[in-house]
Amino acid sequence: MDNKEFKEKIIPLQSAMQLLAERMLGDVNDAEDIVQDVFMSIWERRNDLDGHPNPQGYCIQMVRNRCIDLLRKRKRHDEHAESIRLMTDEAVMMEVEETQEKSRILRRLLGELPDRQRRAIEMKYIEECDTEKMMDALGMSSSNVYTTISRALQTLREKLKIKN
Repeated sequence: MDNKEFKEKIIPLQSAMQLLAERMLGDVNDAEDIVQDVFMSIWERRNDLDGHPNPQGYCIQMVRNRCIDLLRKRKRHDEHAESIRLMTDEAVMMEVEETQEKSRILRRLLGELPDRQRRAIEMKYIEECDTEKMMDALGMSSSNVYTTISRALQTLREKLKIKN
């Protein structure tokens, strides 16, 4: 589908697509976003639509599917928000204290690791460094970096088993 065909067959569907999305979502802004997203997807796939028997129906169906996806996402978000509201302040405080305790234990166990292992774990999981940066900073090959991390994690697992 070339630019001319796109303008003739797809662009005129905008008002129908917009109306469908608005009715399904009940929100003009979300509907506009969905329609724009569908136009972008169709434009990127325009060559695949050349042999399609009903490209207009395909566009309408894409809008319907995207709206359903958004509604499902909203529902999950609303359910999550409701579960958070139902948690009492006491439960939240207990959860925070538990997380802080776990964090304290982990920091102490990290401090007990040999320097290279501790530094490798910090770089990998706290600083989120890539392997090349870790190789440079630690003066190791990539296989040595992975081995060091593996040994550190194994040591941490063993120490955590002893604590529990």
